[in-house]
Amino acid sequence: AVVSTQSTGGPFLAPFFPNPDAPWKTKIYSPDIIGLHNEIEDFAKWMKPTKEEMMLRGCVVERVKRIVHQQWPTARVEIFGSFKTGLYLPTSDIDIVIFGEWTQAPLRTLERRLVESHIADPTTIKVLDKASVPIIKLTDSLTKIKLDISFNTNNCIKSAEKISELLRQYPCLDKLVLVLKQFLLQRHLNEVFVGGLGSYCLTLMVVAKLQSCPRRRRGRLEEENLGVLLIEFFEFYGIRFNYNNTGIRIADGGSFFNKSENAEMRGSMLCIEDPFQPGNDIARASYSMFIVKEAFKLAYTWLKRAVIAPSKPCEQVFPLTDSILGTLVKVDKVIVEYRHWIKNNWIYMAKMLPHPESYTHDDSIATPSARRDKPKKDAWQGGELSDGTTDQSAEASSEDGDRLTDELTSDSSV
Repeated sequence: AVVSTQSTGGPFLAPFFPNPDAPWKTKIYSPDIIGLHNEIEDFAKWMKPTKEEMMLRGCVVERVKRIVHQQWPTARVEIFGSFKTGLYLPTSDIDIVIFGEWTQAPLRTLERRLVESHIADPTTIKVLDKASVPIIKLTDSLTKIKLDISFNTNNCIKSAEKISELLRQYPCLDKLVLVLKQFLLQRHLNEVFVGGLGSYCLTLMVVAKLQSCPRRRRGRLEEENLGVLLIEFFEFYGIRFNYNNTGIRIADGGSFFNKSENAEMRGSMLCIEDPFQPGNDIARASYSMFIVKEAFKLAYTWLKRAVIAPSKPCEQVFPLTDSILGTLVKVDKVIVEYRHWIKNNWIYMAKMLPHPESYTHDDSIATPSARRDKPKKDAWQGGELSDGTTDQSAEASSEDGDRLTDELTSDSSV
């Protein structure tokens, strides 16, 4: 849309035109902070997973679970991370942790089983056995969903539960995190194993900023403009925050501390204290934080220019674009095409995959049958998967596919 000026001096917008880089944009936004707020709302809605996407992710987890139980019948499989909390992008990894009694994590054994069962393509699977937390990275051969699998990492479950608690405490948190995750993703700054800023640390940084907000102490944060909060985040961590001397702590209502209090906290630019292990810096692997900081700084400079009325007409930013948020965050057409592919092919994939009792990370977004009937006690509700027999094949049964088909097609909203 193009901004013009009426004789009264007020702005009006030309007819709406779709923006291929901003698929969330389905209407015209005002060229100001209110428009940015509304656009963030629409971005978050567009990024939220569809029912088909949630169900297929649940099926992929069940597929891995059955292979694990064939190999180690007493092992326990759980999900954590963004799939557990719901803060995942369409192409986000699924984080899985396997608990069992091993003297050493059986990374190579599981790698071999995943390849033999055709869950993972041998050209895409990677074993990062030298990482601080050894993991297996793979892409599901059928759905193209990426997975990270680790062993016996207890704190990851607590971390996911903490994020879920914070999401309930701060209703705006999920929308801000989704924008910032996409912001980092398109700049290749989101992978911790190459020094980027991971989802967990990013979320805690947002929480720390919200905790320090004066409006929160007055009980008004839930009414805050999302555009204001996003700009304040970029300003705080892009310009004002003293990375050399200051650490972040979210426990007990949140605070910032001097890194000199603990010598082990001074080794990294970004320091975030582990909520469950005081003195442990969970951000020490983000060694590219100086690049992230510069990206935040540039984002603040641009957004400030875009939403504040200029003193001269030639300084107006908005006429150059029909989406303020779209100047910082873009959705690659590959992601849009992937989501269309899922929507068009989910029935075929459903008949090829095994299925858990429930498919979602959140009981509040239950499947149609789950809304009619109370879920069984052993249904998958985002933590440990359903307590089925452990010697099942990883292949789907016809009943699995029919059940998924019936549940989706019985809901007229799909």
